[in-house]
Amino acid sequence: MSGTTSRLIRFISRAAVVLLSLQIILLISGPPRGVAAWLDRTDLKPFPHPRYVVVLGGGGIPSGSTLTRCYHAAQFGLGMTGTTFVVSLPTDSAPETSSVGRMRDELVMRGIPGAAILMEYRGLNSRQQAANIRKLLGDAATNETVLVVTSDLHMRRAILCFQKAGFNNVTGLVSYETSAEADSGPWTWFRYRVWSNGISSIRILRELIAVLVCNIT
Repeated sequence: MSGTTSRLIRFISRAAVVLLSLQIILLISGPPRGVAAWLDRTDLKPFPHPRYVVVLGGGGIPSGSTLTRCYHAAQFGLGMTGTTFVVSLPTDSAPETSSVGRMRDELVMRGIPGAAILMEYRGLNSRQQAANIRKLLGDAATNETVLVVTSDLHMRRAILCFQKAGFNNVTGLVSYETSAEADSGPWTWFRYRVWSNGISSIRILRELIAVLVCNIT
Protein backbone atom coordinates (compact mmCIF):
# COMPACT_ATOMS: atom_id res chain seq x y z
CA MET A 1 0.00 0.00 0.00
CA SER A 2 1.49 3.35 -1.03
CA GLY A 3 2.03 6.23 1.37
CA THR A 4 -0.58 8.34 -0.43
CA THR A 5 -3.21 5.62 -0.08
CA SER A 6 -2.39 5.17 3.61
CA ARG A 7 -2.76 8.90 4.27
CA LEU A 8 -6.06 8.98 2.40
CA ILE A 9 -7.41 6.07 4.45
CA ARG A 10 -6.31 7.76 7.70
CA PHE A 11 -7.97 11.02 6.62
CA ILE A 12 -11.23 9.28 5.76
CA SER A 13 -11.18 7.35 9.03
CA ARG A 14 -10.58 10.48 11.11
CA ALA A 15 -13.28 12.38 9.21
CA ALA A 16 -15.72 9.52 9.84
CA VAL A 17 -14.90 9.57 13.56
CA VAL A 18 -15.42 13.36 13.70
CA LEU A 19 -18.76 13.13 11.87
CA LEU A 20 -19.93 10.26 14.08
CA SER A 21 -18.94 12.17 17.22
CA LEU A 22 -20.76 15.26 15.97
CA GLN A 23 -23.88 13.22 15.24
CA ILE A 24 -23.81 11.70 18.74
CA ILE A 25 -23.50 15.18 20.27
CA LEU A 26 -26.45 16.43 18.19
CA LEU A 27 -28.54 13.41 19.17
CA ILE A 28 -27.98 14.19 22.83
CA SER A 29 -28.06 17.99 22.85
CA GLY A 30 -30.19 18.68 19.80
CA PRO A 31 -29.32 21.11 16.99
CA PRO A 32 -28.13 24.62 17.91
CA ARG A 33 -31.16 26.63 19.00
CA GLY A 34 -29.93 29.78 17.33
CA VAL A 35 -29.86 28.09 13.93
CA ALA A 36 -33.36 26.65 14.41
CA ALA A 37 -34.70 30.05 15.53
CA TRP A 38 -33.10 31.70 12.48
CA LEU A 39 -34.85 29.24 10.16
CA ASP A 40 -38.12 29.55 12.13
CA ARG A 41 -38.10 33.35 11.61
CA THR A 42 -39.13 33.87 15.24
CA ASP A 43 -39.00 37.62 14.55
CA LEU A 44 -42.12 37.44 12.39
CA LYS A 45 -45.47 38.62 13.73
CA PRO A 46 -48.67 37.55 11.93
CA PHE A 47 -50.87 40.28 10.49
CA PRO A 48 -54.03 40.51 12.62
CA HIS A 49 -56.28 40.40 9.54
CA PRO A 50 -54.33 39.50 6.37
CA ARG A 51 -55.89 39.80 2.94
CA TYR A 52 -54.53 36.40 1.96
CA VAL A 53 -53.63 33.31 3.98
CA VAL A 54 -51.46 30.84 2.06
CA VAL A 55 -51.21 27.28 3.36
CA LEU A 56 -48.26 25.42 1.87
CA GLY A 57 -48.68 21.65 1.76
CA GLY A 58 -45.96 19.56 3.36
CA GLY A 59 -47.10 16.27 1.83
CA GLY A 60 -50.24 14.46 0.81
CA ILE A 61 -53.21 14.09 3.12
CA PRO A 62 -53.11 12.40 5.50
CA SER A 63 -49.68 13.65 6.57
CA GLY A 64 -48.70 15.21 9.87
CA SER A 65 -47.17 18.39 8.47
CA THR A 66 -50.01 19.26 6.08
CA LEU A 67 -52.78 18.52 8.58
CA THR A 68 -50.96 20.61 11.20
CA ARG A 69 -50.63 23.53 8.79
CA CYS A 70 -54.32 23.35 7.89
CA TYR A 71 -55.25 23.21 11.57
CA HIS A 72 -53.26 26.34 12.47
CA ALA A 73 -54.50 28.24 9.40
CA ALA A 74 -58.12 27.46 10.25
CA GLN A 75 -57.67 28.34 13.92
CA PHE A 76 -56.10 31.66 12.94
CA GLY A 77 -58.64 32.57 10.25
CA LEU A 78 -61.83 31.35 11.90
CA GLY A 79 -64.47 34.07 11.73
CA MET A 80 -62.43 36.39 9.50
CA THR A 81 -64.23 38.16 6.67
CA GLY A 82 -62.63 39.48 3.50
CA THR A 83 -59.70 37.04 3.73
CA THR A 84 -58.95 34.67 0.86
CA PHE A 85 -57.24 31.37 1.65
CA VAL A 86 -54.94 29.61 -0.82
CA VAL A 87 -53.93 25.97 -0.39
CA SER A 88 -50.92 24.86 -2.39
CA LEU A 89 -49.84 21.31 -3.18
CA PRO A 90 -48.89 19.79 -6.56
CA THR A 91 -51.05 17.13 -8.16
CA ASP A 92 -51.14 15.23 -11.45
CA SER A 93 -54.81 14.33 -11.06
CA ALA A 94 -58.03 16.29 -10.62
CA PRO A 95 -57.47 18.91 -7.87
CA GLU A 96 -60.93 18.43 -6.41
CA THR A 97 -60.27 14.78 -5.55
CA SER A 98 -56.53 14.99 -4.77
CA SER A 99 -54.66 15.99 -1.62
CA VAL A 100 -54.84 19.71 -2.45
CA GLY A 101 -58.62 19.34 -2.58
CA ARG A 102 -58.52 17.55 0.74
CA MET A 103 -56.53 20.46 2.17
CA ARG A 104 -59.40 22.72 1.16
CA ASP A 105 -61.89 20.25 2.65
CA GLU A 106 -59.90 20.23 5.91
CA LEU A 107 -60.20 24.01 6.15
CA VAL A 108 -63.92 23.84 5.38
CA MET A 109 -64.40 21.17 8.05
CA ARG A 110 -62.74 23.54 10.53
CA GLY A 111 -65.01 26.47 9.70
CA ILE A 112 -63.44 28.29 6.74
CA PRO A 113 -66.00 29.01 3.96
CA GLY A 114 -65.32 26.96 0.83
CA ALA A 115 -66.01 30.02 -1.36
CA ALA A 116 -63.05 31.78 0.30
CA ILE A 117 -60.51 29.07 -0.63
CA LEU A 118 -58.45 28.89 -3.83
CA MET A 119 -56.21 26.03 -4.90
CA GLU A 120 -52.71 26.18 -6.44
CA TYR A 121 -51.62 22.76 -7.66
CA ARG A 122 -48.84 23.24 -10.23
CA GLY A 123 -45.83 24.34 -8.19
CA LEU A 124 -43.36 21.54 -7.46
CA ASN A 125 -41.36 23.49 -4.87
CA SER A 126 -41.71 26.57 -2.67
CA ARG A 127 -40.38 28.95 -5.30
CA GLN A 128 -42.72 27.68 -8.02
CA GLN A 129 -45.63 27.76 -5.60
CA ALA A 130 -44.96 31.40 -4.73
CA ALA A 131 -44.68 32.36 -8.41
CA ASN A 132 -47.87 30.48 -9.30
CA ILE A 133 -49.78 32.04 -6.42
CA ARG A 134 -48.80 35.48 -7.71
CA LYS A 135 -50.25 34.54 -11.10
CA LEU A 136 -53.36 33.13 -9.44
CA LEU A 137 -53.99 36.24 -7.34
CA GLY A 138 -52.81 38.84 -9.85
CA ASP A 139 -50.16 41.54 -9.62
CA ALA A 140 -52.32 43.73 -7.39
CA ALA A 141 -51.96 41.12 -4.62
CA THR A 142 -48.23 41.84 -4.32
CA ASN A 143 -49.06 44.94 -2.25
CA GLU A 144 -51.68 43.21 -0.09
CA THR A 145 -50.93 41.57 3.26
CA VAL A 146 -50.06 37.89 2.87
CA LEU A 147 -49.71 35.37 5.69
CA VAL A 148 -47.82 32.16 4.86
CA VAL A 149 -48.58 29.13 7.01
CA THR A 150 -45.88 26.46 7.02
CA SER A 151 -43.75 24.34 9.33
CA ASP A 152 -41.13 25.83 11.62
CA LEU A 153 -37.81 25.19 9.83
CA HIS A 154 -39.35 25.86 6.41
CA MET A 155 -40.49 29.40 7.27
CA ARG A 156 -37.37 31.38 6.28
CA ARG A 157 -37.19 29.76 2.84
CA ALA A 158 -40.94 30.16 2.28
CA ILE A 159 -40.88 33.87 3.12
CA LEU A 160 -37.83 34.39 0.92
CA CYS A 161 -39.56 32.67 -2.01
CA PHE A 162 -42.64 34.89 -1.69
CA GLN A 163 -40.50 38.00 -1.47
CA LYS A 164 -38.62 36.93 -4.60
CA ALA A 165 -41.97 36.39 -6.31
CA GLY A 166 -42.73 40.08 -5.69
CA PHE A 167 -44.90 40.05 -2.57
CA ASN A 168 -44.07 43.15 -0.54
CA ASN A 169 -46.09 42.59 2.65
CA VAL A 170 -45.57 38.97 3.60
CA THR A 171 -45.21 37.41 7.04
CA GLY A 172 -45.69 33.94 8.49
CA LEU A 173 -47.52 31.77 10.97
CA VAL A 174 -45.54 28.73 12.13
CA SER A 175 -47.52 25.50 12.46
CA TYR A 176 -45.82 23.98 15.49
CA GLU A 177 -46.65 20.46 16.56
CA THR A 178 -47.41 20.08 20.26
CA SER A 179 -46.18 17.32 22.53
CA ALA A 180 -48.37 14.77 24.22
CA GLU A 181 -49.85 16.03 27.47
CA ALA A 182 -49.77 12.67 29.28
CA ASP A 183 -46.71 11.13 30.93
CA SER A 184 -45.07 8.95 28.29
CA GLY A 185 -43.47 6.65 30.82
CA PRO A 186 -39.85 5.82 31.60
CA TRP A 187 -36.94 6.64 29.32
CA THR A 188 -38.97 9.23 27.44
CA TRP A 189 -35.83 11.22 26.65
CA PHE A 190 -34.18 8.25 24.95
CA ARG A 191 -37.33 6.87 23.34
CA TYR A 192 -38.40 10.13 21.74
CA ARG A 193 -36.03 13.07 22.21
CA VAL A 194 -32.89 11.44 20.82
CA TRP A 195 -34.58 10.43 17.58
CA SER A 196 -36.37 13.76 17.33
CA ASN A 197 -33.00 15.53 17.65
CA GLY A 198 -31.60 13.39 14.84
CA ILE A 199 -34.52 14.18 12.53
CA SER A 200 -34.31 17.90 13.37
CA SER A 201 -30.59 17.95 12.59
CA ILE A 202 -31.20 16.45 9.15
CA ARG A 203 -34.05 18.88 8.46
CA ILE A 204 -31.93 21.85 9.51
CA LEU A 205 -29.07 20.80 7.24
CA ARG A 206 -31.51 20.37 4.36
CA GLU A 207 -33.08 23.79 4.94
CA LEU A 208 -29.71 25.55 5.24
CA ILE A 209 -28.70 24.16 1.86
CA ALA A 210 -32.09 25.06 0.37
CA VAL A 211 -31.95 28.64 1.71
CA LEU A 212 -28.44 29.04 0.29
CA VAL A 213 -29.62 27.85 -3.14
CA CYS A 214 -32.67 30.13 -2.96
CA ASN A 215 -30.49 33.14 -2.14
CA ILE A 216 -28.08 32.63 -5.02
CA THR A 217 -30.61 31.73 -7.72
